[in-house]
Amino acid sequence: MKLDNEEKSLLRKEVLHKRNSMSHFEISTKSKLIQQKLIESPVFNQSKSIGLYLAIGSEVQTWEIINYSLELGKTVLLPRIMSNDLLFNVVDLKDFEKNSFDVNRFGIKEPKIDNKPADFIDLLIIPGIVFDMYGFRIGYGYGYYDKYLTNNKFSKSIGLAYDFQLIKYASFLADSRVSLSAVTDKTLPPFVRTRPIESFLVPE
Repeated sequence: MKLDNEEKSLLRKEVLHKRNSMSHFEISTKSKLIQQKLIESPVFNQSKSIGLYLAIGSEVQTWEIINYSLELGKTVLLPRIMSNDLLFNVVDLKDFEKNSFDVNRFGIKEPKIDNKPADFIDLLIIPGIVFDMYGFRIGYGYGYYDKYLTNNKFSKSIGLAYDFQLIKYASFLADSRVSLSAVTDKTLPPFVRTRPIESFLVPE
């Protein structure tokens, strides 16, 4: 049964308030740990194309993943809002060096419209406000990632989150679901498969 919108809204606000209360030092330190865990994971190393987001505010940062992916020659893709849909386009080092991005209505940089669109993404890394151990996710409420996660244009999806954003069970209130739960800054028990694919534990 779905949790009513009022309760979901309260949970979203509570966790977002806690996240926004973090210092810049905390955000930077924990983000580095989370990114390092992901970079060292088998699922990252086996993926040739990586879909990411550009972090804003208190979101888990992604710059180290982006830079390392580009160094390894992986295809890096970032989201662009088109009407009510989220599309992923290829970006490269030159785009960052020349700051060749548009800015959407949320103030987030996104690839130019003529950047090559994604055919398929091996690993999709997404933000969120709440995750549970089964990969269920509560986002910001706009529905862009919720819709994209249903299109089967990626192999695996995973969230990045701080430890307090991960709760035990949230399937009854979730907006969407990622396939490998979330990487946090704390040690987790073994991940549960959320799709018929291999799950993994990101070590401390």
